[in-house]
Amino acid sequence: MALQAAAERVGGAGQRKRLQWLRRALANRWTPRLALCLVLAFSIAAKAIDINQPCESPCTAGRHGLIFDEQYYVNAARVIDGIEPPKGAPYHGAPFGDDPNAEHPQLAKLVIAGGIELFGDTPLGWRIGSILFAAVALLALYALVRAAGGGAWLAVGTCGVMSLDNLMLVSGRIGTLDIYAVAMMIVSAVLYMRARPILAGLALGVAVCMKEVSVALVFVLVLFEALMLAHSWWTARATARLRRAADARLSPEPTGYLGRGAAAMPAGGEAGLSASRRLLRLGLFTLTGAAAALGLLWLLDVLVPAYDPGTHEVYAGNPISHLLHMYNYAQLLKAKPGEPGIASHPLAWLLDEKAINYYRVAVNTLVGGKVVATRDTIRFEGVINPFIIFLAIPATFAALASAWRDGDRLAALGACWCLGTYLPFLIGAAASGRVTYLYYMVIVMPGLYIVTARLFASRRMPTAATVGWAIALIYGFIHLYPLRTLL
Repeated sequence: MALQAAAERVGGAGQRKRLQWLRRALANRWTPRLALCLVLAFSIAAKAIDINQPCESPCTAGRHGLIFDEQYYVNAARVIDGIEPPKGAPYHGAPFGDDPNAEHPQLAKLVIAGGIELFGDTPLGWRIGSILFAAVALLALYALVRAAGGGAWLAVGTCGVMSLDNLMLVSGRIGTLDIYAVAMMIVSAVLYMRARPILAGLALGVAVCMKEVSVALVFVLVLFEALMLAHSWWTARATARLRRAADARLSPEPTGYLGRGAAAMPAGGEAGLSASRRLLRLGLFTLTGAAAALGLLWLLDVLVPAYDPGTHEVYAGNPISHLLHMYNYAQLLKAKPGEPGIASHPLAWLLDEKAINYYRVAVNTLVGGKVVATRDTIRFEGVINPFIIFLAIPATFAALASAWRDGDRLAALGACWCLGTYLPFLIGAAASGRVTYLYYMVIVMPGLYIVTARLFASRRMPTAATVGWAIALIYGFIHLYPLRTLL
């Protein structure tokens, strides 16, 4: 018995040493940075592997398939580069050097055109820009969580959630515009949270010239400043009431909910910013962003004029007329009853409904000349990892509660990002009947990554629940991964 007890003590001491070593390793400031590098490497590999797919068999030059809206943006980039799109393809016959996709700004298509110049008219040329900007988006998301007050490990976890989302994976792998806009939106938000409103506005101008939906970041930051200002006002009132009560000897010391809120509120820093300071910061950001967007769009219209294939009108040097054209084009996109196609209502997005078939290749198994089974070999879908989207509502409400109770900047930013980017689509669909698609959620997703990662990083959340969610995310990623032959 004595020998057994001694062995148990030695074993217990060894286990404690191992735990101490693990805690020290996790507390080292370089460990989360190494983890971020691993997440980044995984994310890039998941997008870049077999980049030539889809491709007809035998896979030779000219037999590569364009995925979903690549047919518009890649062909527009070809025209910019002076390459004639195939007969029957969008923008065949458009004047070389112009951008025939006038319904969106030129900047992202110029990046795609640059990829074609560097790597040829190949899938790598079409998609290398998307992969690079997806990497920028992931690194910027890490910086955003840190700038908003989140810890290094929470920032890594948020990036991990992003890397396991199918919608962001597909957007970062194909030659479309959304990933360019999202990346620059996050960069702009990082600069804003680091109190660099002018630089943030310049980054927003670049984002808007990637895709005009980036303007939603203004709504995000208006909501953020309003929420933080309301919290400061409410906490100041609560503190004043508690002090009056203490002076009247009605309460010896602040207790309860209001007391916790007052104690959690620091005297200076972000929480101590006055309404005028917040308005000044927001105003500088918005005005700089508007000026940068107009100035850059003017320059783009001069260098690479936008061309409307329908009216044959060229928008060269007049950003206002180009903006009006983009607005009018968007207003023509109306939902038609009985003809839903791939369109879906924003409320359906929260249920991950109406997944969009971007590109699918299936192999049939025949028995006696009859198809008995079908197996997908390639399945690019516009759909969100369900274990993220199904938590959108509770995670957003939890973040709002934390922002109101504790003045948590990261919680406030995450919740306001979700609301500021999603509600315009919801209101627009209700007010004007504008057609909407599930992939519009791409610009909403950074906020969802933040609020869901926060939810499971909470000390109140059991470790088993966090581990279970991580396993579910991995399962959802594998289940939706587009290259089925690799699984």
